[in-house]
Parts: sequence; C-alpha cells; structure tokens
Amino acid sequence: MQVKRVDSLVQTGHSAGRYRVSPASEHPASGMTVEVAMGGGAFSTIINPQSFEDGGPEWVMRYGNPNSIRYTVASLLETYDYLLSDNITMKEATDRLRLLRAVRRDLTKEARDGTE
Repeated sequence: MQVKRVDSLVQTGHSAGRYRVSPASEHPASGMTVEVAMGGGAFSTIINPQSFEDGGPEWVMRYGNPNSIRYTVASLLETYDYLLSDNITMKEATDRLRLLRAVRRDLTKEARDGTE
C-alpha cells in the first residue's frame, strides 16, 4: 500500500493514501493529528505518532486542558466509530484500517529517519 505525505489534500484529488499533518500553529492541537484521504472523497483522522514526544492528545485529555482539543478528539472518535459501524462492510473497514496503519508506519519511519 503506497502512502504519501502532502501539504494539501485539496490539490491531490483526494487520492487514497495521501495524508496531511495538521500544520504548525499556536493551537493546542497543532501537529497532533493527521488527515488521511481514504478515496472517494472520504477522509479519516488519526493521531500523529510524532506528537507523543510532547505528550500527544491522550496526555492533554488526562492531565492538561481537554477543552482546548475537544474538536480534535471528536474527529478522532468519529474515525474510530465509523470503522466499527455497520455503515461500511468488513472488507471496507479492513482496507481503511490497513491504509491508516500504513500512514502511521510512514510517519514513524519519518521520525526515526529524521525526514519530512
């Protein structure tokens, strides 16, 4: 499964496997998530594994200010719930999960190799 980091998902034609890390900003959730194009105009949100260096969303929800990242967490929950729902077949859910795992592996490799 081929994945590719891009600066904008709008310009890639929503090709499955393209992903965008949330841009750096002053927002508390900056860099915590990754938007993944699933194909057919669908998108999912996953936790950026690189965000755990600074605690990540789980740390903020437990010990920080949960209100500051509530919409980010809602997006993560929406992705998780959709994978478990009856709105898609088991095959589609498995394909989506494989794609999300491939993106996460790519981000982990990127952090390990020091590339972006």
